[in-house]
Amino acid sequence: FAFACQSASTTIAPTKLENTFLKERNQTNPKIRGIWKSIGNGYFLEVKIDSIKLYSYTESFCYKEKNDYLEGLLNSQSQFVTRGDTIGVYLTYYGSSTQNLQTKKDFYRIEHLPENCITFDEMLALGNKKQFSLYQEHLQENYAFAEKRKLDWASIFNSFQDSLLADEQALFESIGNIATLTKDQHTKVIATDGTSRQYRVTPSALIVQSAFEDQTEVKDLNEYFNLFFTQSKRHITDSLLLGKGEKVANGNLEWGKINEEVGYIHISSFAGFLNKDFTRAQQIDSINRHMDRIIEALQNTEAIIVDVSFNFGGYDAAGLTIASYFTDEARLAYISEVYNKGIFYQEDEVVIYPSGKAYTKPVYVLMTDISRSAAESFAMMMDALPNVKLVGTHTLGTLSGMLGKSVSNFYVTYSNQRLVNSQGAYFEASGVQPDIELTVFPKEDVMRGHMNAVRAIVDRVDYH
Repeated sequence: FAFACQSASTTIAPTKLENTFLKERNQTNPKIRGIWKSIGNGYFLEVKIDSIKLYSYTESFCYKEKNDYLEGLLNSQSQFVTRGDTIGVYLTYYGSSTQNLQTKKDFYRIEHLPENCITFDEMLALGNKKQFSLYQEHLQENYAFAEKRKLDWASIFNSFQDSLLADEQALFESIGNIATLTKDQHTKVIATDGTSRQYRVTPSALIVQSAFEDQTEVKDLNEYFNLFFTQSKRHITDSLLLGKGEKVANGNLEWGKINEEVGYIHISSFAGFLNKDFTRAQQIDSINRHMDRIIEALQNTEAIIVDVSFNFGGYDAAGLTIASYFTDEARLAYISEVYNKGIFYQEDEVVIYPSGKAYTKPVYVLMTDISRSAAESFAMMMDALPNVKLVGTHTLGTLSGMLGKSVSNFYVTYSNQRLVNSQGAYFEASGVQPDIELTVFPKEDVMRGHMNAVRAIVDRVDYH
């Protein structure tokens, strides 16, 4: 698709996909055997007869990745299209919707891996100083928002040089401190025992903390946060839906009517719609099954509130699937671009395709700065639809996917992707902005604020 505006007036048949790994032959697809270099993302693919191996590279380093998840996808369910001298790889299988529900990863063929490529174990043996240099190069080459977040890499790196000599834990703490300094919750470091370091502060959390400090009944801050989330969600069930709503999809969709004119859908996550034994394709099938019934049941309302106030994210395919129920024509949501060495490369256009069961009356998407990651890209998707208004406060501002790399025994992630809407705007760091500003968590009534915000939206609905 080539979209000059938000609306797609023509439909082009999707390009035929081929499997990266041929299960019936227990070998890779002969068409892609050889070495491939990613456009952005800093990866090489080494495609041999029996398997696909993933390598990472920077200006000074090339090494075998330890990424069982990505290699597992490449050697099981990934598919690709050929476009001239490049291939576009779709990592996750979604059946007939494989191309529509994710961005492709582009690679071009090269003759061989760089001569300095080493094994994963050799990378582990480099020592703390070189490991730190590797982390530094990954950030400088792949982190897309240093300027927007006002990060001076040279000053930051220099301040940690003297703390690297002790041991692996010292390296972990140094890398973790740098990740935290970005104030980017998608940039983090995870140790083999699951311990992680990342920035965790949100404006709403500070409001809740301030409310905690102004009361005396609850003595523990964590208990107060738990109470905040528990009561806010209980108000949805008991006060807004009056106990007549329904929770489906592992509890991630709660829906019903606030009154006869206004429907309500609370999406608490964009993942986990079935348990972990089910594939992503089956998860999407589950969403469609539930959304078919929800939209049919709410079709006679005058408006629907879609609430992602407490949504920590998930995967974009889930957001695209839900958004497809609020449009009757294909519309561009945004363009995905990935950053490498000072350049943003267009990765793919993300389009909302209609489900065939469209609700095109007014829709209000309620969001907060708790809304992050896939909840933010969902807000961008919905903002592309003419019947939708975004309400609440700005989202967190961590829309980028998490580019994962191995550094020492750690798994580190970086924000290297920006999502650009049809007006050329992107919302990393600033967050997606509402059309209608509405305070959701006022300090003076933080436990009931969300419920009151939903009621304020109900009051705005234009009843016919």
